[in-house]
Amino acid sequence: MSPQIPEEALLNDIRDVYEKLGKPPSESEYKKHGTYSPSAVRSRFGKFTNGREAADIPNPDMRGGNNKIARKDLLEEIRTIAEHTTGTPTRADLYTYGTRAEGPFRREFGSWSEALLAAGYTYDELNRPGTQVAKRTTINCTVCGTTETRLESDLTGKRNVFCSQDCLHTWRSNEFTGDTHPLRDRIEIACEICGETLQRKPSVVERREHHFCSYNCMGEWRSENLAGENAPRWKGGGELYRGPNWLQQRERTLERDGYACVRCGCSEEEHFEEYGRQLSVHHVKSVRGFYREAGQDQPDYSEMNGLHNLVTLCVSCHRTIESLPIMPQFEVL
Repeated sequence: MSPQIPEEALLNDIRDVYEKLGKPPSESEYKKHGTYSPSAVRSRFGKFTNGREAADIPNPDMRGGNNKIARKDLLEEIRTIAEHTTGTPTRADLYTYGTRAEGPFRREFGSWSEALLAAGYTYDELNRPGTQVAKRTTINCTVCGTTETRLESDLTGKRNVFCSQDCLHTWRSNEFTGDTHPLRDRIEIACEICGETLQRKPSVVERREHHFCSYNCMGEWRSENLAGENAPRWKGGGELYRGPNWLQQRERTLERDGYACVRCGCSEEEHFEEYGRQLSVHHVKSVRGFYREAGQDQPDYSEMNGLHNLVTLCVSCHRTIESLPIMPQFEVL
């Protein structure tokens, strides 16, 4: 992970997502709602779950893939909220005096009204004659047969249900093994330079025109096909020359930044898998800017390629940064 993202900033961001969702976030949920990326958390803590634990967020039992807070804890929360109110607790009271959002109550009971009924309140005390109670049904775990009551809406379209994450994993290990595993879907394709057979995801094959087995083969192809006037950034030549110290400074920048994007934490391995190329090294002050200032003279390559002016970015972040009207500031060592 990039050293520019402080550990406490990552932990606070995970806590913010936890409070927003009302439950411990999964990697996909953190990717959608967090400021940083799951890969940044993994780079810092080894696993995303380790980062979640470091943020003092509980890792409760997971039912069918959804984080679940114990029913008794939710009922106790309602009783605690009631101590601060003069009547039946409302949703507003939940957000004022509670420690959780409404989501966990909806998932466990079906609605806030049903949660109040489970806590001992009556329909009359709810003071909402038109209150609708969600329909529930009894199901048996596909693996162990344990009987549970679930919301009918949660079962829509599901052929298998599980009482715990362990049963879910047991079922998956039996159903999805070897060539039947959904992540094993691969297409064979040859490296354009050496002809070595590669195994690639269908989505990767579809969006890439050229495929290589290594950086060396990719570099050989680029030197033959993306040089001179064929280079995508060819502007007539000289003004884009980055100086004799560029390659050395580029490698020093990658090493300083831990071979990861300083903005999102994408690692070199993840980047090559996603984009088929190495991470980018971005000039904070552009190369063209140095040439404009130098006029007819040679620009100061030591200043242009100084480590203070270079930062590691992934393709996505690089495109975003290049499109911004004002260049953001990066902390570089």
